Order: sequence, then C-alpha cells, then structure tokens
Amino acid sequence: MNPLRLEQMTMFDVAPEEVVQIAADLGVPLVSFFTVEAMQGARPVTHDNKRPVLERLRDAPVTVDTVEAFILGDDARQFESEIALAAELGCRAIVALDIMAADDNQAAEQLAGLCGLAQSYGLMVGLEPISMGRTRTIHDAVRVFDLAGASNARMTLDLLHVMRTGTPLAEVAALDPSLIGSAQVCDGPAKAPDDLLEEASFSRGIPGTGEFPIAEFLKLVPPAVPVGLEIPLKSHREAGMAAAQRSRLIVEAIAKFA
Repeated sequence: MNPLRLEQMTMFDVAPEEVVQIAADLGVPLVSFFTVEAMQGARPVTHDNKRPVLERLRDAPVTVDTVEAFILGDDARQFESEIALAAELGCRAIVALDIMAADDNQAAEQLAGLCGLAQSYGLMVGLEPISMGRTRTIHDAVRVFDLAGASNARMTLDLLHVMRTGTPLAEVAALDPSLIGSAQVCDGPAKAPDDLLEEASFSRGIPGTGEFPIAEFLKLVPPAVPVGLEIPLKSHREAGMAAAQRSRLIVEAIAKFA
C-alpha cells in the first residue's frame, strides 16, 4: 500500500492539532492541512493557531505532506504568508486549483508564478484537475504543465474527479508516472449527482461502498506516491459520529485494498 494521508477535509470539524493526533492513533503517517479559507466550516492552520499544531507534530510520528488549496491567480505573492506557513509545518507540496483562468496560457503563467514562489520555500506544487474547475482533466493539466515549464509542478489525481470527468483509467495509465505527485481516493455511485460541488465537499463515500474502481486506480499510482483519504462523511457527522470514529471507518476500509 502507498503511504496514506489523512486529509483535513475528512475531519474539518476538529481543531488542526487533533487531525495530527487522530492520524497518529490510526497509524497513518501523513496529514494535509488547509492554510487558506477553502470551505465553509473548515479550521485552517494559521500563524495565530500554529503553535499547538507544531507541538503535536513534534511529538507524533506524523508528517504534514500537503497544504491546500491555492486558487491560481495573477499574483502568487498574495499567498506568500500561507506558503511560508506550509514550509514551517514541514510539508512537501501545496495543492493548486485552476478555477478562474481564461485559457491554458493564462493558467500556465499563473502556475509558473506559484511554482516559482513555492520553490523558494523548497515546496512542490500539485495541480489538481477537478470536475468543477477550468483544468478538469489530466489532459488539461498536461497542457498547462507543458506551457508552464515548472520543474516543481506535479499532478494531484483525485479518483472522484477522474470519475466525474469521464476519464478512462487507460488515460491515467498512459500518464508519465513522474508527473503524478499525489493521489486521493473515495467511493461513490457510477452515475454523477446533480450537484458535483456538494458531493466533492461533503458526500464522498467510504472505500468499498460504491462503484468506483479503487483497486484498479491504486495499481496505477506509483509506489512511493502518497494516497490521500479525503472523505468528509457529512451524514455520519450530522448523525453525531465523532471525527476519530469516522476516520477509523475510512482507514479500515482502505486497508482492504492493500
């Protein structure tokens, strides 16, 4: 099994330092954090609340792998404080989304700017194609990479968005493996719901409870590439299930695919 990463989005209702503790208790070596306001109700790590997070990281066998989510824009410097914080947390990469660019050329210019800033802090950038974005598919991302020419740009492959853009796994298999910097898995119905944003943000399924080809997808992820568990389980949370228990369900489920 690839190294696992518990995403803050999976348990965004708890304090960031608790994300570290839950991962440690479940034997998951990696976590992700938000350092920007990314979704309603999320509790990002900030310069004001970073101290207990850093203390918990110091004492736990857990590393911050990625920090998200940075929307491509004309001025990457607007994110410098958050990127500096990502580096202070010891993360490997920041995750970027292309939502507002006018075309591939503009997206590439914006990605190159973000990559340059991230590189100055020793960080990679993982561009994630998402079904609600402008860069939606792996082919979209490859075009932007080719134009940007940034040596520290990689792709974050989320199985949900692979499915919701109708991308055949054969196209994932055809990717240059060196372009894949990170992956994410969840489950869901083969037929897309009407509200893709609601599904992506709150209603992903526990691995093994839907129709996604998780086992086949995982075989296409290079061995050392981290696999993120980004599964918020809104219905379980609203029913009163604690974040630690929800996370345990997810970790135990993905272990069956090892």
